[in-house]
Amino acid sequence: MRIQKIINTKWLRPLFLITLMGAATLTGCKSDQYLVDLSPDNIPAAGTWLINENEIYWGCSGQDCIPGLSLPAMVPVGSSDLAYLDDADLVIGVRSEGGYYAYPHPVLDWHEVVNAGGYSISYCPLTGSAMKMTNDLDFGVSGMLYNSNLIMYDKSTNSFWPQMLLKSAAGSRRGTHLELDVMMETTWGTWRRLYPETLALSQNTGYDRDYTRYPYGSYKTDNSLYFPVGQADNRLPKKERVLGISNHGASMAFRLSQFSDISVLHTEIGDDQFVIFGSTTYNFAMAFKTDRHFNIEIVSINNGILSFRDAETESEWTIFGEAVDGELAGEHLEPAGGFIAYWFSWAAFNPETTVWDGVLR
Repeated sequence: MRIQKIINTKWLRPLFLITLMGAATLTGCKSDQYLVDLSPDNIPAAGTWLINENEIYWGCSGQDCIPGLSLPAMVPVGSSDLAYLDDADLVIGVRSEGGYYAYPHPVLDWHEVVNAGGYSISYCPLTGSAMKMTNDLDFGVSGMLYNSNLIMYDKSTNSFWPQMLLKSAAGSRRGTHLELDVMMETTWGTWRRLYPETLALSQNTGYDRDYTRYPYGSYKTDNSLYFPVGQADNRLPKKERVLGISNHGASMAFRLSQFSDISVLHTEIGDDQFVIFGSTTYNFAMAFKTDRHFNIEIVSINNGILSFRDAETESEWTIFGEAVDGELAGEHLEPAGGFIAYWFSWAAFNPETTVWDGVLR
């Protein structure tokens, strides 16, 4: 069977990649036969791209080859519809309209985009990058990749959005930036203990998938890449998870493995001050743009408490950057626009990035 036939008949990227892995073990990239024909006849209305058109590859063939979810069923902790989840599974946790919602990786590995009404969640399993987007758009999976990263499309204008570029690269919305909101990527065990009233994605998505099975084999732990990246950076292992922040032309990566039980880091990036809250034990890292200095106030994950106090006013703040007690009660910290991703992909999109030196200050 020719490769082109596989591309046209295997509609789901995981199955496509598993088929190809039998033919080759990839430590570098696929060949140029997976490059996308970006001619107007093939990709109408895209126009000129902001990214190198010779570095756009098919991950699977055509729009919605991986089906995103729209307004999926959410169920409470303890529901039998969450039987697919283990405490160690990573989830994307969000706060919306006073409620808490979890979007687990085991579902997003198969769907990559969730349109939740008022916001969208995107997760690229090949780059380990997750985001909560507040643009008033519904997104889908285009089937294309850039630097191994998901290229989304919006369903209203058919513009194309490389996820980690944080803006549209082609179409009528070309140059428009994604608006990112605060989210917490952590384990299901940590999230449900912090927010026991949370709702989470039901396994009843309308699609016949085994959400207990990771569809990419050993990809999380091995050194392989399935698709090319523009620049290789060997300062860290390829699949090391980092929190990346870009600001005014400067960028910095923070290794999740270097945080302590609960860490508070204050640092400068691009002439602005940031605070990063992170934990190796509880597997999270979140960042805000602020010159306030914080101390750890209360940590009791099992009782749903994780809070910080700023040194200036002694107001108490939650991990979502909301002051809940003290002089500043009701105020919110400005999100940093950072996100967690595999090191290789963060470095490919941010080739001049520095790596945090590991000194708490």
